[in-house]
Amino acid sequence: MAPKVVLVTGCSSGIGLCAARRLAQDLDQRYLVIATVIAMAEKAELVAAVGDAIDKTIFIKEMDITKDEDITRVVDDVIKTHGRIDILLNIAGIATFGLPERVSHARIETIFNVNTIGTIRLTQAVLPHMKQKKAGKIIAVSSVAGKQGIPYGGIYCASKFALEGFFESLLSTIKSFNIRVCVVEPDQVNTGLLTGVCSDVNAQINDDTVDDIDRRQLRRLHEVMTEFPTIKANDVVDVLMTKCVEVENPVFRHLVVPPDVEVAIGEAVSDLTGETSISALRDLIGTS
Repeated sequence: MAPKVVLVTGCSSGIGLCAARRLAQDLDQRYLVIATVIAMAEKAELVAAVGDAIDKTIFIKEMDITKDEDITRVVDDVIKTHGRIDILLNIAGIATFGLPERVSHARIETIFNVNTIGTIRLTQAVLPHMKQKKAGKIIAVSSVAGKQGIPYGGIYCASKFALEGFFESLLSTIKSFNIRVCVVEPDQVNTGLLTGVCSDVNAQINDDTVDDIDRRQLRRLHEVMTEFPTIKANDVVDVLMTKCVEVENPVFRHLVVPPDVEVAIGEAVSDLTGETSISALRDLIGTS
């Protein structure tokens, strides 16, 4: 059986790098990986991670998902070279946390262009080919922040909520073409993204121009972020592989959180008034 052609975004580090390595080093060589990085200058860690698999089971391409011309070039090249894209793994993402009124217009645009619009545009580019062959999988790494708002993470949450809305709507229509869609929603993952978020929060804690109420709540949020157990990138990839990639008919959502957190989130989102969720989030920042 010919290996499945898998296009993966965000492969320079974190979950994307771990996913690309796992696929490329599959013992049965079931996958041919097209791993994308925003710039070739950022491929060193990936090259080191996959070793001898380079240009055998994995090929690295430069693609900035905020640029339509990059998306078109890469998708067209993959189709021309390999004839198809069997699986699209949307992993690229960035985050910012802090006072919502202080997030610049430019930063908001950047967050949405990477997390939402770029991912949608790449999916749009791949869809005609999958529809034509009546097969395919589209998988996106979202976040628990795409299911429930996180204090001071409104812009990031909004980008992930929007992403999940798009994919939920999409699945309802393309399932008729034998195309499956999954979103994976991990809690905080031990990657550079989390480090950056904690740095954002810490900077505003130490900013004397920030109101004392916000600083107190941000301080508690920072404590939670740094004290709460994190998930390893490889654990997220385990879910991607065993519940999405390797399953013929996977379900849509896959929450990757500790069991007690899963129960709490389930209770919160099942309350249609939203009050249970808001109460839990206020507890998170030490406000009753």
